[in-house]
Amino acid sequence: MKLNLPKRILVTGAQGTLGSEIVNIYLEAGCKVVGTYFSPSKEVPASRESLEWIQVDLTDSRWVRTTFSEQGQAHGQNGGRSSPQSGFDAWIHCAGGFRFSTVEQTTDGDLDFLLNLNLRSAFYLARELVPFMKKKNFGRIVFVSSRATLGAGVGMAAYAASKAGLNILTAALAEEVKAFDITVNSVLPTVIDSPANRKDMPNEDFSKWVSPSQLAEIIFSLTAPWGKPIHGALIPVSGRL
Repeated sequence: MKLNLPKRILVTGAQGTLGSEIVNIYLEAGCKVVGTYFSPSKEVPASRESLEWIQVDLTDSRWVRTTFSEQGQAHGQNGGRSSPQSGFDAWIHCAGGFRFSTVEQTTDGDLDFLLNLNLRSAFYLARELVPFMKKKNFGRIVFVSSRATLGAGVGMAAYAASKAGLNILTAALAEEVKAFDITVNSVLPTVIDSPANRKDMPNEDFSKWVSPSQLAEIIFSLTAPWGKPIHGALIPVSGRL
């Protein structure tokens, strides 16, 4: 049976451990995928059939507007690189960052880093992408938040606060698009089993962490036809922690 999946997917934060899994699951399903990257010191990621890369600093509102606004998409304004063309059927927002710090140790730079990457980037993109989805009366949006927003521990204040803002964005945006065939949801994982997390926490039991491939499957299901009734949800994905 052929699935009626979204045809064109935007994956922001596509080079990370989770983002890579999400890119692959949609490519395997026959979708066209656009991934974002921002690494000025590195080469452009290699495109392949059905996979395109665009460079954008998601924390820069002007860059996001130039790349994803209606004017930018119509005229190919993307710093001389490939342009998104005509909107997206689904957007998976994996971009984010983490810093462990108690309140008194958190610098202004730490706070700006977390708010910019975890919250402002999502807001900037939603501001540009949602109008296209409204025009065609279709869209699937999934944010990657954190279960820490449901009960943050020591050293998690700034991080959890920035992700909690993403939860509220999910709820508010879901209300704004209720009249359209657009769904907005967030997944709330605990620790994702990535090479970076294994390096930072070498003595932990990795088997209790959230598998990137399984989390990608959950996200995929929210954009598949059977995920349509799920709207405005904050979905904990706890692994065994």
